[in-house]
Formats: sequence, C-alpha cells, structure tokens
Amino acid sequence: MPADDTGWTSDGPNIMSAEQQQVLRLTLEESFVIVEHRFLGGPGPRVTVFSEFDELQQYLRQNARPGDSIWCWRYDQLCRDDNSLTHGKYPDAQGRTPRGGAY
Repeated sequence: MPADDTGWTSDGPNIMSAEQQQVLRLTLEESFVIVEHRFLGGPGPRVTVFSEFDELQQYLRQNARPGDSIWCWRYDQLCRDDNSLTHGKYPDAQGRTPRGGAY
C-alpha cells in the first residue's frame, strides 16, 4: 500500500511484525541484541543491550511510540576482543589492576 498524504504507510518496516519478531527471538537464543532506539522528533538515540526476548518486548511496549525507529544488531558479531575501542580493568584504591583473570 502506498503512503498516504501524511507520509505514513502500512507496508514500511515494522519492528513488531511477526517476521522481525521471529528474527529477534531466534537471535536472542544465541546472542545479546544491541538496540538503538531513535525517537521521532525527540531526544537523541538510546542504546540498550538485551539478553531476553521478553525484556525487549517490554521495553518496546513501554518506550517506543509510533514513528520511532528501532535498529538492532547481534552483540556477538560486533563486540569482540579483536575489535574493541579500548580495554581495561577498574583499579583498586591504589590504582592497581589484576594481571590475571578469566576475563
């Protein structure tokens, strides 16, 4: 269906469509999902990381409004040890950090 004279259309990308919801559900079984919520006519974007499908659904129902743009990425494909911007450990009161650790 083409857009009406207001610019809204029923065949545009819909984050709540069954297809997109299935992609998110299946991805969340394997990885975290990074969500960038771009507000229509509002403040700058909000970035949140989700680990559970129900948490993501609750966030969308409570925070998204018609026209907001929701962009999603797989955490495991983007956030790897070999492409980090920087890395460090939080120091103790003397400014020391541990050499070892599983992380």
